[in-house]
Amino acid sequence: MLRNFLRGAALFAGSLLLVSAVIFGVVHLTPGDIAEIHNLSPETARSLYLDRPLPVQYFLWLGHCLRFDFGISLSDGTPVAALLRDYAPTTLFLTFGSLLLALLLAIPAGMYLGLRPASRAGKMLSAVMYAVSSTPTFVLGYIVLAVAFGVFKVYITAPPEGPFNLVAWAAYYLLPVCILAIGNGALGELVRFISLEARQVDGAMFMKAARARGVRLWPHFLRSMIPPIFNIAVTNVAVLLGGLVVVERIFNFHGLGWLSWEATLKRDFPVILGITLLMAVIVRFLMLVNELLSAWIDPRLRR
Repeated sequence: MLRNFLRGAALFAGSLLLVSAVIFGVVHLTPGDIAEIHNLSPETARSLYLDRPLPVQYFLWLGHCLRFDFGISLSDGTPVAALLRDYAPTTLFLTFGSLLLALLLAIPAGMYLGLRPASRAGKMLSAVMYAVSSTPTFVLGYIVLAVAFGVFKVYITAPPEGPFNLVAWAAYYLLPVCILAIGNGALGELVRFISLEARQVDGAMFMKAARARGVRLWPHFLRSMIPPIFNIAVTNVAVLLGGLVVVERIFNFHGLGWLSWEATLKRDFPVILGITLLMAVIVRFLMLVNELLSAWIDPRLRR
């Protein structure tokens, strides 16, 4: 386990270093001079190291990030760390709420399709799942907005005000979670992967031996399904984070997706870099947890 942890920690640090370098280079090599775009004074430009060569800028910025100093927004002077602290909770709620909902839908559907693929119900379920998950996120979002406002007279692009209204609160907070869970292809990919894994586990030799001995199959089956399900769930976090910009813009959710859209329009590179680095840390940390959990459950992965 210690070897797995050390290898995972090394990959964690190396991948973050690579991602930060790529994003830093892309942001700084886009057309236009940042100092001129934001009308920065020579003193401010020097304080941001814009007068230094690009590699020097990167390592100076990285050194500040290691001290949790991500710079200040070029738009309003707010510390980037404060922006991340204020906007991250909304994004985490959307991401992990939608992941939980997607898993609650995909696990039973995927297992049923894996074990009963030729049944009529299985074929209908497969068609419905793939039809819904193949619909673009922005299309689902605008359909939901049209139905909510046109049919139920619920305006869901701003937090509900006034007396408590269960429908309005549920619409504002839960509908974006549902859209993010079933859109962007995440649900269809989860169902497809789980169905394939269920079919493979069900046909494995240890399951055949368990059937021959007449022992209970479900404990062995579920134990073998946990690592691949957790693995695909971690992979889908990156997919869900990619759909945040669309969902948060449509529903006017002020999270990291909404903030990254605004920062991109304003060429606010410290904010863009801070958001990208934070998302990379979240995804890579979950991948590390996944590797350690898989090694703990399956001793064959310990090497």
